[in-house]
Amino acid sequence: MAVKKLIGKVEFKDNLAGEVWSVRIKFSEDLYFTPGQYVSVRVSEEGERRSYSIASLPSVVEGDMRDYFDLLIDVSPMGLGSRYFLALKVGDPVEILGFLGKFTVDEAKLKSTDTLLFVATGSGIAPLKPMIEDLLAVKSFKGKVVLVWGMRKELDLYWGEEIERLGRDYENFVYELVLSQPDEEWPGNKGHVADIIESLGIDWGNTKAYLCGASDMVEEIVINLAGKGVDEKNIIHEKYA
Repeated sequence: MAVKKLIGKVEFKDNLAGEVWSVRIKFSEDLYFTPGQYVSVRVSEEGERRSYSIASLPSVVEGDMRDYFDLLIDVSPMGLGSRYFLALKVGDPVEILGFLGKFTVDEAKLKSTDTLLFVATGSGIAPLKPMIEDLLAVKSFKGKVVLVWGMRKELDLYWGEEIERLGRDYENFVYELVLSQPDEEWPGNKGHVADIIESLGIDWGNTKAYLCGASDMVEEIVINLAGKGVDEKNIIHEKYA
């Protein structure tokens, strides 16, 4: 579909953890996008724009589209986009261009024997969460789905209950959270996403990978997976600055 300009309104803002916010923008029409895509948001009177991945599903029943989407905003850089979203209030208008990007799952090429590996650091989880939810809850994908999410500290965490619920509801979903700077009492995985990938024990020859997060992580994991025999065309990635 063609990219078009839309103007919505802020329906709510929620401080998920630390400097990470969830912002819901509601529109006067149903929205047609694919999980993994992003929007370009006008963040100044001069027309400057910043790009943000959509962090919610377009629908929970195939074909029954929603009229809103959620954005996951990390304001820690305190740049133009951060300041814009911090200042937004419920009811304020938001201008976007959408829907953009090809960081999506090509369902036509999926097989039930495939393992889909999703790897994120920080707010790189934004597009991956709806991609996974769509595969499991909407498309009923039966292959193995693995999420490895790297964060720094326990205080940084959010969405834990939602993602863990997917693990309870879908036996083909595996979730590995890893902290790089955990407290001594942290009972979970410690280290980096690359450490967890080494221990997954999956069929690399039938793996399709989707990576999103810091550039250095993405570059490291691309090399790592290629060395394990994952076909380069099956490693899809999006780098966050």
